[in-house]
Amino acid sequence: MSLIAEFEASSRKLALGPTLEAFPDLEIDLERQYALDPDQPITFYWMQGVAVDELEAGLTRDETIADVERYEQIGDRVLYRIQRSQSRSRSRDADDPETTVIDAYREWTNLGAVLLESHGSNGRWEIRMRFPDRDTVATYHDFLEENGVTFDLHRLSDGVQTSHGDDVVTPRQREALQVAYENGFFDVPRGATLGELAAELEISDQAVSERLRRGQSRLLEHHVV
Repeated sequence: MSLIAEFEASSRKLALGPTLEAFPDLEIDLERQYALDPDQPITFYWMQGVAVDELEAGLTRDETIADVERYEQIGDRVLYRIQRSQSRSRSRDADDPETTVIDAYREWTNLGAVLLESHGSNGRWEIRMRFPDRDTVATYHDFLEENGVTFDLHRLSDGVQTSHGDDVVTPRQREALQVAYENGFFDVPRGATLGELAAELEISDQAVSERLRRGQSRLLEHHVV
């Protein structure tokens, strides 16, 4: 039976790691990922929380990124096509500058894992992946730790989606929803502002808004739609 692993990971050597570290208010959401060349997978990410000019200047300095292209902008959300840099261990062209990016994509695909969700904020990635079994989860965990990635496993559950809320939202989304509920954020009139929730959670207003939006969306998807 497959397993769903929900964990946090952080490292400057993960794709977009330097950008996440440079912009604590940045929010990144995965849309899709594919690889015509497994050495340099291509990912579409929605980004928000940082001025576009400032963000794009930072992306050009990110050594884990080989190419970035702005695809679409809706309000303050921008969709980028990101091509990851080639990892040091896979570099075959002596004329190309080597990078220290971790080849996580090749590792998890070789293990038969599937990336389900990926959200970046506050310098860290919140990741949800499906693995074939416990051994492959352990193998991927060891791979990340061997490459200096900080890894924090939040939940490991069977691959059958349940209807219980704790299995639907991530721990950070659940925390934000709980704090919002306890402080009357969903009451009419509201008992707390977004800024007050942010102060209690010690994160930015943008991060609180994103966690509430994503958490509510997942709950509605699994319980209402």
